[in-house]
Amino acid sequence: MAATWVVVADRAKARFFAFDPTDAEAGFLEIVDFPNPDGRLSAWELGEERSPSTHDRMGYGRHAIEPHTTPEDKVAHRFAAALADALERGRVEHRYGALVLVAPPRFLGQLKEALDAQVLRLVVAEVDKDLCSASPVVIRQSIPPLPRL
Repeated sequence: MAATWVVVADRAKARFFAFDPTDAEAGFLEIVDFPNPDGRLSAWELGEERSPSTHDRMGYGRHAIEPHTTPEDKVAHRFAAALADALERGRVEHRYGALVLVAPPRFLGQLKEALDAQVLRLVVAEVDKDLCSASPVVIRQSIPPLPRL
């Protein structure tokens, strides 16, 4: 049986673990660590300056124009796309047969949006918590019982 991969991620870092859910004695091994240094930067550090502004049609008022996507979201989307590419390579190479996603709610949505349909079909559980800096023991305990495959 192929391993189950657990992806624990936020916009600044991702950790991939592998384990066999049918074997209680099997290890929960960290197989790769993906840092994303830009994920820790603020909008200002990412080059966001003051929002552009516009004049009122009548009078002297000015109003800021808010961008549709924040610089932090752009960084998170790029990182989610990079993780999706890594997961697609793992799927094509048959390195895992099931996938568990662990991420804060906002990044979990961005990651799922970036995943290919074939990778999404392998997702057997989701945990919407920020456990990126948690120990492997805590991460393993947070995963709900998985269905038999």
